Amino acid sequence: MDLFRKVITQPGKPEDFALQTVQEAIKPQRQTKLVQDENQLLENILRTLLQELVSAAVQSGENTMRYGELIGDGESTQGQIPRLLDIVLYLCENEHIEGGMIFQLLEDLTEMSTMRNCEDVFGYIESKQDILGKPELFARGKLVMLRTCNQLLRRLSKANDVVFCGRIIMFLAHFFPLSERSAVNIKGVFNVSNETKYEKQAPDGISIDFNFYKTFWSLQEYFSNPASISLATTKWHKFSSCLTVVLNTFEAQPLSDEEGSADNLEDEAATFSIKYLTSSKLMGLELKDPSFRRHILVQCLIMFDYLKAPGKNDKDLPSETMKEEIKSCEERVKQLLVMTPPKGEKFLHSIEHILERERNWVWWKRDGCAPFEKQPTEKKTVRDGGKKRRPRWRLGNKELSQLWKWADQNPNALTDSQRVRTPAVTEYWKPLAEDMDASAGIEAEYHHKNNRVYCWKGLRFSARQDLEGFSRFTEFGVEGVVPMELMPPDVRSKYQAKPSDRSKRAKKEETKITANQAEENQIATPASEVDGEVNRPDLEASTAPMDTDAANVSLGGTPTPEEQQKQTPDTDGGQEPGQIDEPEPDQEPEPGMIEGETDAEVDTIVVG
Repeated sequence: MDLFRKVITQPGKPEDFALQTVQEAIKPQRQTKLVQDENQLLENILRTLLQELVSAAVQSGENTMRYGELIGDGESTQGQIPRLLDIVLYLCENEHIEGGMIFQLLEDLTEMSTMRNCEDVFGYIESKQDILGKPELFARGKLVMLRTCNQLLRRLSKANDVVFCGRIIMFLAHFFPLSERSAVNIKGVFNVSNETKYEKQAPDGISIDFNFYKTFWSLQEYFSNPASISLATTKWHKFSSCLTVVLNTFEAQPLSDEEGSADNLEDEAATFSIKYLTSSKLMGLELKDPSFRRHILVQCLIMFDYLKAPGKNDKDLPSETMKEEIKSCEERVKQLLVMTPPKGEKFLHSIEHILERERNWVWWKRDGCAPFEKQPTEKKTVRDGGKKRRPRWRLGNKELSQLWKWADQNPNALTDSQRVRTPAVTEYWKPLAEDMDASAGIEAEYHHKNNRVYCWKGLRFSARQDLEGFSRFTEFGVEGVVPMELMPPDVRSKYQAKPSDRSKRAKKEETKITANQAEENQIATPASEVDGEVNRPDLEASTAPMDTDAANVSLGGTPTPEEQQKQTPDTDGGQEPGQIDEPEPDQEPEPGMIEGETDAEVDTIVVG
C-alpha cells in the first residue's frame, strides 16, 4: 500500500511505472499477468487505499476528486484519486490485472462520496467512456457499471437533479449496445406510484371553475396508467368526456403570439421542473402558459399512440367506435398544437417524428429485441505468391447449381402449379389504383406508373384478360387500363367511354359483320346454282341429244389424240368458281349426274 501511496504522488505517465509497482508490491508468479489469488490481494490493497483517501478528503473538507497534491501534467492537473484510477485503468486495459477491478473501485468511490462529489466522479467516468467500453473490459464490468448508475439514479432527486439524471441515462445508452435487454421494459409495466395530488374540495375565494380544475387534473390518473383504459370501456368513456371538456376550454381560450414568445420559453427552460404545481390558485396562470398546454397535449398524443400500438392481442385492441373517437380526439389535439405559439407546426412535426421512432421500438420489443449489430465477415487472406482459385460449379455458376440440387431433392418443383401463376388484372392493378386516389396522399414520384417493368407486365396481362380496358391505353395511357371497379369514384368518370363513342363503335362492328356475311354469300352462290341445275327432274330428258364423243367417253371408250387436244385447254386452265370435280373411276357418281360429264357440258346440254 505504501508503494501505491508513493506512486500516485509522482509525475509521469502510468505506463512508465504501473507494472513495475505491481511487481514490487505483489511479486507475482508471472511477470506480466496476475493469477486469481494475486488479483484478489491487489484489489483489497487498492480498495483500502481508496477508502483512506476519501476519508482524508472528507476530513480536510476538500473535493474528493481534487484531494491531495496536484501533479502538473502539461496544462491539466490531477488529484490523488484520479491518479490512482488512471493507473488501475491502464493495468486493466493491458490485461495485467483482472479487468473488472476498475469498475469495482468506481462503485466504491460513488458509494463513499456525497451527491456533490458524485457529479465529479461521474464526469471522470464519462471522460473514460471509450476505454471502459472496450470489449475486454465491458464484458467484465458491465453489470457493476449498471448497478453503479442505478444506485446513483435512486439517490438523485427526479425533480431537482433532472440534468444529472439525464447524463446518467445518456451514458448508459452509449455504453450499452442497442440490443441490451436490461434497459428495455419488456412487459410494459407503468410507474403507477407516480401520483399527482390535487385539491378535492374548493377553497374559499377561488376565482376559477373548480369542477373544471378537478376534471383537468383527473386526466393524470389515466396518463399514469394507460392500460386501465384499454381494459375497461367505462373508463374510456369517462376519460373521453373529461378530455373533451379540456379541449373545448383550450379552443375557447387560444393563446396570442405575445403569450407564447420564444424568450419566455427559454427562461422557463433554465428552471425546468418535471412536475407542475397543482394549486387551484395557479390554474388561471397555467392555462395561459404555452409550455403547460403543450405538456398536456403531448401526453394525450402519447396516450393515443399507446392505445393504437402494434403488437397487441386481439382482445387488447380498441373497438371500432373507440378507434373513431381516438382519431377525432387526435386530430383536435394536433390542431391545438399547431395553434399554440411559437412555431406550433414545427413543434408538432418534431413530436410526430419522436412517436414514429417509438412505434419502431415497440415493434422491436414485440419481435424479441433482436440484435441490431451485424458481425463483420472475416475475409480469408490469400497466401503470398499464390493465385486465388476460382470455384468450379457443376452448371456454370453457383445459382444454377443450387437450383439443380434443389430440384433433385424436390422432383415436383418444376411441375408445381403455384410455381408460376399469372395474377388477375384486378389484383395486379390494385397498387396503381391506390396511387390514383388523391385522398391517399401518395406523392407522384412514388407512383407505380413510373415503374416501366410494372406497366409492361400489366399491359400484357390486360391484353390477355381485359381487352376493353387494354383498348383505353391509346387514349388515356397506363392509368386508363386499370379496371373501372378499382378506380376511385371521383376518377372513374374521367376514364369512362361516352355513350356516343359506344354507339359509333357498335355501328362500326355491325357494318363489319354485315360485309363479311355478304362476301360469304357471294362465294356460296355459284355452287348452289349449279347444284340446282344438275338436280332438276327433267335432267334425263335433256341428255338425249348428247354428242357421240362424250357418250363414248362415259361408256369407257378410249378418246382419240384429236379429242385429247380438245379437252386439254379445259383441264389445264383449272376449275371455274362453282365447278364440280370429275369423279374418280372407282367412285360412285352422284345422283342425277351422268358419268364423264363436266359442269360445262351439262350447262351446254341444258341450254341446247
